[in-house]
Amino acid sequence: MAPPFPAVVFDLDGTLVLTGTTRPAPGAVELVEALHARDVPLAVATSAPVALARRVLAGLGVLACFTEVAGRGADGEYAGKNAVVGEALLGLGITAAEPGTPMLGDSPADLCAAVAHDLVPVGVAWGGSRAEELRAAGARAVLGHPDELWSLRAS
Repeated sequence: MAPPFPAVVFDLDGTLVLTGTTRPAPGAVELVEALHARDVPLAVATSAPVALARRVLAGLGVLACFTEVAGRGADGEYAGKNAVVGEALLGLGITAAEPGTPMLGDSPADLCAAVAHDLVPVGVAWGGSRAEELRAAGARAVLGHPDELWSLRAS
């Protein structure tokens, strides 16, 4: 059976974890585990330093589920969300996203980067932005809970 999505890219802060914390967003860990169990390649694209993002994901018990974790370099340099999403995709071996590949994020910058890389921009309502802001940034859907991603699955 084919995976339900070609791949999924997640933002970290405000998407996988509650904004400004290392606590998981309700249902986020379960979604990651379910996607991983269905052999969906997963990546994180974050403005946080990669080492910190890896520690957070390890603390959630899901680091091994992710093929790629892209973010701010060890030198503190941040090339912007577009570059980080591109790096995450390259880490998954993707140079051109397949139709139906979503990126979940809580900010307009996340969604604009998704659009720039031909990903399906999916906003999350539990993060730092209002649903209207996410839709204005191009969100094709705004999820109220991580489980709602399944309704967008590729056919």
